[in-house]
Amino acid sequence: MAALFFIVFLDLVGFGMIIPVLPFYAEHLGIAPSLIIFFFGLYSVGQLVGAPLWGALSDRLGRRPVLLATLAANAAANVVLAFAGNAWQLALSRLVSGLAAGNVSIAYAYVADVTTDAERPKALGMLGAAFGLGFILGPALGGALGGGEAGSANMTRVALAAAVMSLLAFLATFARLQESHHEEHRAAAGAEAKGLRWRLLARIELRHLLAVTLIVVGAVSMLQGTFSLWAAEGLGVSPRHLGFVFAFIGVIAVTVQGVLMGRLSSRYAPEALTRTGILLVVVALVFIPLAPNVWVSLAPMALYGVGSALFSPSVSTLITRTAGATERGAVLGLFQGTASLGRVVGPMAASGITALAGLRVPFWVAAAVSLGGAVMVHRPGGTPGAAAGDAPSDVAATPP
Repeated sequence: MAALFFIVFLDLVGFGMIIPVLPFYAEHLGIAPSLIIFFFGLYSVGQLVGAPLWGALSDRLGRRPVLLATLAANAAANVVLAFAGNAWQLALSRLVSGLAAGNVSIAYAYVADVTTDAERPKALGMLGAAFGLGFILGPALGGALGGGEAGSANMTRVALAAAVMSLLAFLATFARLQESHHEEHRAAAGAEAKGLRWRLLARIELRHLLAVTLIVVGAVSMLQGTFSLWAAEGLGVSPRHLGFVFAFIGVIAVTVQGVLMGRLSSRYAPEALTRTGILLVVVALVFIPLAPNVWVSLAPMALYGVGSALFSPSVSTLITRTAGATERGAVLGLFQGTASLGRVVGPMAASGITALAGLRVPFWVAAAVSLGGAVMVHRPGGTPGAAAGDAPSDVAATPP
């Protein structure tokens, strides 16, 4: 497990390094500022396609080979980005990186393979903490490597460093990560592959959980897409202070997922933690746009950090319970693909609502929608996988 967390951390550092530099480099290439969000969106579109694809493929071929292939593809995409000289090359690099980043479904499936139901929430929380740490460190490194002048941001240096991170993750996977998906499970997954996605979507509990994921991730993405603009225009916050706010949220999320999640999951059911996480996000969304200054906004933003940190591993645990041992990759691929769809739809909805009603209203719309998601979370009456004829196995593979 430690090897997987290290690999995820390296991969997320590389992803985060690109974020602070990409807007400046896109402008350097002559791309209009209004179109820059399109290039960020391409990444999410790639994840939307890649997550279900790689998850299902890893059920048939094994987690390790598919993870190796996607890490290599991400490294190649970052090399293309390093030498991109026009908008088309930039778009290609972001789309391929997004497709490769769909490998997050493989990481989740790996954790599900090597843990029991009792161990899984804590392990998924630790995986989330690895994501969070990488996302905190990545933008800081990218900003440092990109340079201090907006007009001369060095994307070549940043993108090549990100490619190195992916290559290091590739080498760590090759050298240290053992296959978690047993050969008999891979053979069974291959025999059941035809029509699997539709059979999975026929499971009522899985459909409910995917709907909750779409609603909550979409709402959170509305916040992420609106907060920076609202804080800059409404509160006069500088980019540096915005960076501090997001780092503050990241530290809270890492603390909750890496330190507290194990203790909480031993006392409370994942349904309760999922609902609690959503309700904390709802409260945060209501009060953030009422803050008179950035310091007051830290209180509801802290609630948002705690809520989102509780939601992700808890709903992931519920999702894994709907999957049999031969289909975890496919189920978690659908989960991650649905989350990516939320990250595409949320900012688009926020943009339209802002144009019609101003910068505060998207927060309140997102709160109302998230509240509906909380209502949809309930304790299942039975194991959906078993009801479908594919009883999940509690027998975990031996961890590496």
